[in-house]
Amino acid sequence: MSRRTRTAAIGAGAALAVSVCALAAVAHSRPAGDTHAQDKGVILAEGNDRHPSRTARDWVTYADYAVVVTALDDSAIEPDADDPDNPVGDSGPVMRKVRLRVDKILWSKEKPAHEPPAAFDWNAFGWHQDEDGERIEMSGAHEPRIEPGHSYVMALQWQAPQCPPGDDPVPGQWRGLGDESTIPYDQGVLGQGEFEGRTRTAPAAEESALPSADPNFGLRDELVGRNAEDLAAKLGETQPGTPETAGEPADACT
Repeated sequence: MSRRTRTAAIGAGAALAVSVCALAAVAHSRPAGDTHAQDKGVILAEGNDRHPSRTARDWVTYADYAVVVTALDDSAIEPDADDPDNPVGDSGPVMRKVRLRVDKILWSKEKPAHEPPAAFDWNAFGWHQDEDGERIEMSGAHEPRIEPGHSYVMALQWQAPQCPPGDDPVPGQWRGLGDESTIPYDQGVLGQGEFEGRTRTAPAAEESALPSADPNFGLRDELVGRNAEDLAAKLGETQPGTPETAGEPADACT
């Protein structure tokens, strides 16, 4: 599978606000000696991005802030037994709610509509539950799973409250742009830390980075092994482009 392939209708980088629509998953085996190893590995879900997120221009065009965060704790978002479309015991994804602490603001758009958060909740992939109720860890492909104890750099965008016709209102929340708007950042090194549910070193991240001649080369590849100040400087010298879409979504609350 190509690193940049995006196929289904969900993605944790695009964050999942209400429900899971579709899933394309693959088993992901872990190397020997991995401290987070499981016999069945991690299921990787493919999904669509909310916004472009590959380049520095994408970040400064769509994000309100770029921040360093630490994941503090998480909990399962258990299926609703009263929901006939998602009964307990049925197979499918089980999501998590992760509490993130903002450690540093690296960059801000010129006139953000909201103050940056000190902490916020993040909807993340949790597990895929089979028909017998057994759960296997799940992560979005090509992005971190977001696990407690790890640090990340994130491009954040405030999504206003939404009122989809026929559904419960969705409160306003901080969301990512896409699968490349979250970068591992353990021990102050970009690329080092948790990625797709595994912990990897900076050299391993550098080995998997795309070369600059590759047409999909992006910010995450360019700055692997460097620090957040380098990323902040890159964003600060980058001019935003024209957003592909503008205005509030059609189901925004009025």
